[in-house]
Amino acid sequence: MDDDKILELTGKIEETLGKEDYAMISDTIGEILTGNTANMKAIADRDANIKKLEDRNEKLVAANGALLQKMPMEKSPDTSKSSDEEKPAAKINLKDAFDSKGNFIH
Repeated sequence: MDDDKILELTGKIEETLGKEDYAMISDTIGEILTGNTANMKAIADRDANIKKLEDRNEKLVAANGALLQKMPMEKSPDTSKSSDEEKPAAKINLKDAFDSKGNFIH
């Protein structure tokens, strides 16, 4: 609701109640108007932040797409292992990690 509409509605309240009764509730109406203004500003700030984040997201998606297009599509490297690599790795136990005096072997 914009300020003009709010002023119009408060004017109608004043006409309906009369100036004396309106004066009794004018402070409360003022607080409502102040709260409404703060809420409208917060909404506008949030909308601006959302727009900024959406724009940033679109730029990041475009940049990522461009990076993916630059990656060459080559044949994957041979994953088969040579005969030397086929031997299972020797298991290391605690006895092998320390010498007879209890010192750690590098």
